[in-house]
Order: sequence, then structure tokens, then C-alpha cells
Amino acid sequence: MRSKLFEEKVESVKTASGRWVQLVPDATGGYWLYEPLPERKLGRLLFDQEGHWIYDGDLLDVGEQEDVAAVVTGCRREMDELLKSILG
Repeated sequence: MRSKLFEEKVESVKTASGRWVQLVPDATGGYWLYEPLPERKLGRLLFDQEGHWIYDGDLLDVGEQEDVAAVVTGCRREMDELLKSILG
């Protein structure tokens, strides 16, 4: 159920710097990061078992990395809480 509700959905994030970043979930629980215009790959956002993230790339500055990670971790927290309330 979790993958149908969240992990297959592509998200778009606008960073504080004004850059739009698309987050595309991958099979490992991480995300490929793309800039829609110009079309280019920005790297990946990876997560460990405890939910800590690491940016694998060199095109986003630290603030942009934190903006993207905050959206993902916030969405994951909300989804976990929703699933707990549904499944008991």
C-alpha cells in the first residue's frame, strides 16, 4: 500500500533559491533528482535504515539539499502517521 500512496509519485520541489527540482522515486527507497528546465540530472537523495539522508551529487548547494530532503522526510513522516492510523 505504501508504494501506491507515495513512493511511485513524482514530486516537484521549489527550493529557497528558486530552483525547481523533480524527485523521482527509485527502487532502492531513494530519489533521482532532476531539474526540469534545462533538463538535467542533479544527483540522488539516498536514505539509510534510520531515515538519515545523503545527497549523491555535486550540483545542489547545501541549502537546496536541505530543502529537498525536508520535503521528502516530511512526506514520509506524514505517510507513516497515516498508515499507522489506518492499520492501527
